Amino acid sequence: MNYYCSHITQKHKSEWEELVAKNKMSGYHQSFAWGKFKQEDDWETYKIGIFDKKNDKLVGGCIVLQFNFTNCTNFLYIPEGPVLNYQDEDQLFWQWRILETALHSIISLKPENLTTHLRIEPRALSVPNWFLTGFSKAPINLQPRNTQVLNLTTEEEELLAQMKPKGRYNIRLAEKKGIEVSEIPLTEINTFYKLYKTTFERNKFDGKNLDFFKTYLKYCGEFSKIFVAKVDKKVLSAAIIVYFGNRATYLYGASSSEMREYMAPNGLHWHIIKDAKQQGCTEYDFWGVAKNEDDENHDWHGFTKFKKKFGGEQLDFIGAYDYVIQKDPYEEFIKKHESD
Repeated sequence: MNYYCSHITQKHKSEWEELVAKNKMSGYHQSFAWGKFKQEDDWETYKIGIFDKKNDKLVGGCIVLQFNFTNCTNFLYIPEGPVLNYQDEDQLFWQWRILETALHSIISLKPENLTTHLRIEPRALSVPNWFLTGFSKAPINLQPRNTQVLNLTTEEEELLAQMKPKGRYNIRLAEKKGIEVSEIPLTEINTFYKLYKTTFERNKFDGKNLDFFKTYLKYCGEFSKIFVAKVDKKVLSAAIIVYFGNRATYLYGASSSEMREYMAPNGLHWHIIKDAKQQGCTEYDFWGVAKNEDDENHDWHGFTKFKKKFGGEQLDFIGAYDYVIQKDPYEEFIKKHESD
């Protein structure tokens, strides 16, 4: 075993986030900023690094979140992680084994609290062999299991050519109608939220409140942008985009029920795609689609049809997996919080 674990400190921040950005199984959920943001949402955070003994180089690890319940139980969660060498099964196994030991040390920090399980959710497309040594599929996924990703390494003409005909048509129509897209300062989050609120009220889904977005931008504004699409100064569509590593991610969106024939969302995302490309991103993640585009009963059916018009590739991740630590309390947790 050529690894040891140690706390990732502030001096490791740039080294850690460069490592995360290069690992396709991970993303901004493993950033320092996201960890601070989640602390405001009542999660505790721990930063564990895996170092190579030969040169003390940081080669993997995770930012692990811990949620504490009032009944003195808690669970650990590693979103978009852990950050390991998924390309080499042997290294992957040994990196996990040393990380597993470190995770158990977190559990022992507060013996008065009972940790039910560890949940991980890497952006993996297949299940690594070492999962057979203790993990089982979680009953729900905390991140979208299926997403649509656009390859930005091609020219704009090729990006347009690989879209569905209706996608190209709607982009040109938005341009013809005079849709203007621009980035607005993060301090103008109210502009986004006003439209976002009408969107979730219209579609009857649970939305976030304004304080949520203000807190998010306080900590994650370093890699976030807000874009709006207007016509005659009227905002018809808006989006919050994450730029982390080589990936741009569509995190939150909003659209007006008025003037829909102007195709503002299409113009908005085409502008974002071009901006992400200019910023050096190699992929644009639409962040969440239904597994089956034709499933009209899926809550995301409309979103999926819209996103699919831009082309790209659907990625089907393995989803969340649980490492059960306390069997009976874990089953109680599932029954109370995650059963149908």
